[in-house]
Amino acid sequence: MRAASPWLYLAVVLCLLLGGLGGWLLAATGLAEEIEGPFVKEEGAGAAFFNALLFASLLLAGALLLLALTRIRFALVKALGYFAFFMAAFLVGETFTVACGVEPAPATLASLAFALSATISLALRPLSPLVVLTQVAVGSLTGSIIAAMVPPASLVAMLAAAAAYDLYAVYKGPLKRLLDGLPKGPSSRGESDRRPSPLTPFTVNVGGVALGMGDVVLYGATSSLALLTPSPDVLRMLLVIPAAIVGLALTLKLAEKRGYAPALPLPVALALAAYLAYNAIKRV
Repeated sequence: MRAASPWLYLAVVLCLLLGGLGGWLLAATGLAEEIEGPFVKEEGAGAAFFNALLFASLLLAGALLLLALTRIRFALVKALGYFAFFMAAFLVGETFTVACGVEPAPATLASLAFALSATISLALRPLSPLVVLTQVAVGSLTGSIIAAMVPPASLVAMLAAAAAYDLYAVYKGPLKRLLDGLPKGPSSRGESDRRPSPLTPFTVNVGGVALGMGDVVLYGATSSLALLTPSPDVLRMLLVIPAAIVGLALTLKLAEKRGYAPALPLPVALALAAYLAYNAIKRV
C-alpha cells in the first residue's frame, strides 16, 4: 500500500455503506434466512469459536494455494483471481436480483452477463473508475452475504480472527512471501496511479493504493453487522464507519514505511470496538 488519495477513503466509505445496505436488503426480504454456507448457524460460544477457526483456516488455505501457484507460474495466480472474482460477481448478482423480486431464471442470466462483463472489464481496464466501483460493490455485497450466513457473535469472532490472521500473514506468513516476491512498485505517485498492482484482480486499485478484495469483503460484513445487530440501528453504523476510516488512516501511515501493511487489523479493531461500546451503552 502507498500514500493514499481521498479517492481511497471515498471508496472505503462507499464499501461500508453498500455493505450495510446489502445486509438490510437481505434481512428485509427474508433472504438472509435462506442463505447457507460452510459455517454453523447456531448461537453460542462454541459455534462462534468453530466458525472463527474455520474462517481463518480457509484464509490460510487460500494464501498457501496462491503461494504454491506462484512457484509454478504467476499467470495461474491471476487466472485463479479472475475466476474467483467472476464467481463472486455471479453470486452477488443472483442473490440481490432475487432479493429485488426477479424470477430465478432471468436472475441467473442477468447475473452471468454481469459477472462476465465485470470480469472482462477488470482484466482490460483495472484502473477505470467504473471497474473500481464494480469491485467495491461486488466485494462489499459479498460481505453482506457472508454476514447473513452466521449469527452476530460468530461474525464478531470471525472478523477478529481474520484481523489477527491478516497481521500474521502479511508480516510473517504466506502473504509476506508473496508480497516480497512481487516486482517493486513504481517510484513516484504519478506512476503508481497509472500502473495497476501486480496482484490485480485480488486488489482494488484506488488512487495509487492496492486495497485487497478480501479487505473490501470484510469491511462490508462489518458494516452489515453494525447496521443490523442486535437490531437495526442506522446511528450505530454511522459511528462504526468513521471508526473504520480512522483505522484505515493509521494503517496507511504504517504502510508508508514498508510499502504495504495489513488493511484489516486496525479498521476492524476500531470498528468492532465502536460496535460493542455502542451496544453496551444502549443496554444500560
